[in-house]
Amino acid sequence: MVGFCTFKKGLIEQILLKKNKPIAIFGNGTSGHGLQKLLKKIAFKYIVYDEDPEKGEAFTEKNVKNHEIIICSPSFLPDHPWVTLARQSQLWCLSELDFASLWCDASIVAITGTNGKTTITTFLSEVFNCAGFRVFCAGNIGRSLADLVAAEALAADDLIFCETSSFQAASSQFIRFSHLIWSNFAPNHLNMHKTTCKYFSAKYNLLTRLDEFSQIFLGQSVIQWARKFRVKIPGKASIVAAECDATGTAFEDYPQRENFALIGKFCSSYNIPSETVLAVGKSFQKPKYRLENMGIIKGNTYWNDSKCTNFAALDGALKNFPWEKVIWIGGGQSKGEKLTDIISILKGKIEIALLIGETGIPLLNLLQKHKINAIYVENIENAIKWIKNACFFEKNIVFSPAFSSFDQFLNYVERGKFFEKCIFDLKFLHR
Repeated sequence: MVGFCTFKKGLIEQILLKKNKPIAIFGNGTSGHGLQKLLKKIAFKYIVYDEDPEKGEAFTEKNVKNHEIIICSPSFLPDHPWVTLARQSQLWCLSELDFASLWCDASIVAITGTNGKTTITTFLSEVFNCAGFRVFCAGNIGRSLADLVAAEALAADDLIFCETSSFQAASSQFIRFSHLIWSNFAPNHLNMHKTTCKYFSAKYNLLTRLDEFSQIFLGQSVIQWARKFRVKIPGKASIVAAECDATGTAFEDYPQRENFALIGKFCSSYNIPSETVLAVGKSFQKPKYRLENMGIIKGNTYWNDSKCTNFAALDGALKNFPWEKVIWIGGGQSKGEKLTDIISILKGKIEIALLIGETGIPLLNLLQKHKINAIYVENIENAIKWIKNACFFEKNIVFSPAFSSFDQFLNYVERGKFFEKCIFDLKFLHR
């Protein structure tokens, strides 16, 4: 692995020295900022390109001659027009993970899955810290690998837990991971990947970024979809098929119990006792807006699950209320889902759907067609007002949108904060 990185670094340095051309950075967001820090640290020239004219210039045919190497942020998928132009022009295109990893001596663990990546990444860092390891978190969790490599003096025995999205997985060619944890799989991001098969293939690409010594840990749903697509899973993979007892931990809810079993299996490969994992689990606080109990107001319990951006996450959330039908607040911006797939998830589990966002009206028509009680309320604030006026009592009010937040908010965090504010205002009214 070290030899491979040294070889690729040498090629890049030779190209830049010979041609004396700056590196092109595609994207001026989190990954782009990290790349700029890293390139400054290693004294490489660069030019930033971004689709937002306020963040950088557009990449066109006239720019091709100015570069030999392109480094892409995760949002630039392999079929993006700029990437296509660069490849057709015989430029060397790397992902941010690819480039940053060449300057990284630490072991990198890839953590992916349709749901639960951030929770697993955060929790593992706490467990390994407790066990005496020097660990870092990077990737889709909010800090790019490039930023980490630029800021820290990383050693060979350090460990990086890298939350890896399907976009990062799809575009990676050179990075080598010491381990892969792939927790679960369900259809998602179909507006970008077009089909579920292509979405699966994007994540499956991570298996090509392992070497003969790498260990693989997979959830049961990954195996099920691999069989469906007739994709071969390496025989050395550890398949975690069952849940485990997570009583008293932050992983009691479904599907986090499955993730806890996967975490335990991975930790045991590092000889970390199950007692340590359990002890950390009991003090661990999940990242916000993952089916977070907001308290009881006038007899009703409110749940903030703003992180729920796909149908699999909604299904997991509703499975935590098997004893009664809930009041569901949902909707947002579609990511290419087949809307009819939501019917089997909702049927028999909700008393009424309060629908918001761009998908609100299409969902209303669909749910009414299937005899599921539904009302279009447009936004979160109206949903809370409707519940207040309806005089419900001893109900679970579950805000688990199942769609992206980008129609009304910058991200799911802003959406979760707004729901939180609405609940706080409601509490204040009933003091």
